[in-house]
Amino acid sequence: MSDKLNAIVLKSNDRKEKDVNILLFSIEKGKFWATLKGVKGDKAKMKLAKNPFCFGEFVVEEGKTGYIVTGFEPIETFHELSEDIDKYFEAFAALEIVDVMEFSGQNERAKVFVLLVKVLKSLCFGKIHPLYVLDKFLLEIFDLEGFPLNPEKCSDCGDKNFERLFIDYSVGELQCIACKSFGSVELSKGIISAMRLLSQTPFEKLSSLKLASETEFGLLKVLTKNFEARFDKNLKMMGILS
Repeated sequence: MSDKLNAIVLKSNDRKEKDVNILLFSIEKGKFWATLKGVKGDKAKMKLAKNPFCFGEFVVEEGKTGYIVTGFEPIETFHELSEDIDKYFEAFAALEIVDVMEFSGQNERAKVFVLLVKVLKSLCFGKIHPLYVLDKFLLEIFDLEGFPLNPEKCSDCGDKNFERLFIDYSVGELQCIACKSFGSVELSKGIISAMRLLSQTPFEKLSSLKLASETEFGLLKVLTKNFEARFDKNLKMMGILS
């Protein structure tokens, strides 16, 4: 029995001389490995399906040793990402984020799936600084997972009139000086301002933002560290980007 579903290729690796294993992410099945048979030749019908970022309609069948892709129709390959090294690495970082996440159910998967498609489209077709897209993606993930970083108020007491703001990575909260925990780290005014701007700006309007270079990378480091603490995972691509 076969299943037809929309999915995104998160990563791939060679299996045999002409076969490739791909890690697919779909709303219905979540993340799962499937085999593409005979796709290494230039004339292979499904050769596009082996590329990371590829978004398409896949037909999969469950065999004795796992899923096999028996049909594929591309929806968007996002091949333009390979023409810009910055966008290319940022897109791979977004795939890695989804790869290390664990989902509680289909509703959560659906939200992250839609968000990932939006990220890939913004990186591929938008005239947006790639780091802004990745920062926005992480902030949205935190919201979806129930531990938002709201730079407008202290997570503990709700004070909105703070002069200094700290982040406690152990609990993923922003705290004022009166509530800050032992080991919390103070955020610069530039990072607080950038976090606020990115939180309030939709993806399609990120091109209007202009942040200082040190703020861009500073915010990425803060968000990456918070993600790694929350999910207990290391993001390899973030080490390259920062």
